[in-house]
Amino acid sequence: MIKIILRIVLILFFIFLIFACFQYFYGGSPDLVSDRSGDFEILAHRGVHVNWKKGTYHPITGCEATHIYKPSHNFIENTIESIDAAFSMGATIVEIDIRRTKDNHLIVFHDDRLECRTNGKGRVVDYELAYLKTLDIGYGYTYDDGKTYPFRGKGIGKLPALEEVLVAFSDKKFLIDNKDGSMKTVEVLAGIIKNLPPDHQKLLFYWGTHKTYAYIQKEIPSIKRLLVNRGEIKKWFKNYFMTFGLSGFPEECKGLVFAIPPKYSKYIWGWPYRFIKKVHDADAKFYLYIDTEEEARKYADFPADGVVTDYIEIVGKYFKNE
Repeated sequence: MIKIILRIVLILFFIFLIFACFQYFYGGSPDLVSDRSGDFEILAHRGVHVNWKKGTYHPITGCEATHIYKPSHNFIENTIESIDAAFSMGATIVEIDIRRTKDNHLIVFHDDRLECRTNGKGRVVDYELAYLKTLDIGYGYTYDDGKTYPFRGKGIGKLPALEEVLVAFSDKKFLIDNKDGSMKTVEVLAGIIKNLPPDHQKLLFYWGTHKTYAYIQKEIPSIKRLLVNRGEIKKWFKNYFMTFGLSGFPEECKGLVFAIPPKYSKYIWGWPYRFIKKVHDADAKFYLYIDTEEEARKYADFPADGVVTDYIEIVGKYFKNE
């Protein structure tokens, strides 16, 4: 009797093993994924910018500018010039950061404080727009521990107000990142966007807390989120993983984008076509994070809905004709 039970358990184990292998290794066929080449998006993070060495920034101030890689171009992030260059290099959406000034304007700037990137001191919110525009926003960048400052003197007067960006690129898409996450900032943002034509409003996406998004979405229904946040990815993927890829993704995903680096694909059941079909069945989209030329070449014909990149100057050419 024990032998029979053991045999049954062994058979069931092998059946399960075969099932698991099928779910993991069989990625399906290309015809499972509809052709969305006409809607392919290239999201350039902060426009064309100099990247910083991850994990090396100051633990208290969060300063990135003193830990950059050696620049290969002359663009400073979140400027009119860097945004324009990103679109020229193939970007269809540019992510920009916003901060609120003392006199309730919004500037396109990443940091809470001025010391890291500029020749100013203190918090952005403590100064008026007119003063902030006099600063050199390239002042603090160095890749060699302060021996040289390649952007010093090149960023004077180049800090743009959000309105300037939206006027200069009225036909372009932006992902607007509310960096301080405050309700006051999103209220000012809503006021700015309400003054835009409806067709222009539809080109804008929002990134911020759920509370601030709920406010701006109520005020301007055409404003949508774009990317799924990290917490949502963990929550929604957990069920997918636990069911060996049998379950789909919840209705909450509708209209949103899952974005992951290619290195995580090895953990996904049914990669790539069966997985992407599950995403599309939820009326969501799937982007890849692509930051190297090697990755760009490898995934240039991959059936994703878009890519997100910190290196548009490198990878844009591989996707811009999608």
